[in-house]
Amino acid sequence: MSETTVSTDYLSFEIDNELFGVNLANLNQIIETPELTNVPKSSDLLEGIIYHNNELLPIVNFQRWLNLKEGEKGGRANILILELAHQDGAIEVGLMVDKVLEVVHFEEEDIEKVPQVGNDNTDYIKGISRYLERFIMLIDVDSLFTEKELATIKESRDAKKEETLEEIARADQFINIYLTFSLGKEKLAVDANKVVEILDVPKITPVPGSEKMLAGVINIRGNILPVVDTRLKFNIDISKENQKITTVMVVDVVVNGEDMSVGAIVDSVTDIIEIADNDINSAVSLDLPFNPAFLKGVAKVKDNFIQLINTDKVFELKSIEN
Repeated sequence: MSETTVSTDYLSFEIDNELFGVNLANLNQIIETPELTNVPKSSDLLEGIIYHNNELLPIVNFQRWLNLKEGEKGGRANILILELAHQDGAIEVGLMVDKVLEVVHFEEEDIEKVPQVGNDNTDYIKGISRYLERFIMLIDVDSLFTEKELATIKESRDAKKEETLEEIARADQFINIYLTFSLGKEKLAVDANKVVEILDVPKITPVPGSEKMLAGVINIRGNILPVVDTRLKFNIDISKENQKITTVMVVDVVVNGEDMSVGAIVDSVTDIIEIADNDINSAVSLDLPFNPAFLKGVAKVKDNFIQLINTDKVFELKSIEN
């Protein structure tokens, strides 16, 4: 045993009953796996793309390294958002895993090198150790991909972003990007350009004497933003099941001619979709349980009707004025 040892903390997780670990220094966040959007003509390195923190995040296909068949996928319940080093700057990618376990501490001396057999490339595995009476493979995130593969991932992500935001209007009609979310049983969507970021369970400070619909205020990087309980605006019954606040969507709105950002409490953010202007029906039912002025229209997407909200009307409250 040497006089100085290097200690490292790893997040342990399972993929198809196999144990793996990634260095906490490479881990930015853990999220639940949403529905993925396929990227046409993309590299086979990509499983798909999701919308995360107002950015498009590529999800890598880890089956390639594990030699798994398509039918052998597990639940893939979570995504680890990893930061990879690249010559043009760090790249964030998502890795789908079945189950996140816990943070495990390993001493450098407890990590054994992987035996090299044949021409198999196992450079991405830093080593193997013992955990829960099993072997755990510790992944060297920065060795997962070659520079060429990293460039391919970056190009696929950027190409999709370019297509999504600028070039997708090549047809006779213009297409907008919307972020879908749920409020009780209501399926709604907001213009993605209005969404600043999505927060998981932020600390909300109540404001004494304010309207009931104003849940309070939050501090975002030194900026104090009002938070509106959107469920009350849309007359959604708050029960024990949906009483707990899980998600706040920060959106840009115009209140009395002034630009501002507002937090909107929603049950969950579900997907990013593309809707053509010609597919939006401006006729809104008079039987809605909320003010029809809150909607800019309704669109049919994959046999489902999505209600598109008018953010400026929804957040037209005296209590959120500056």
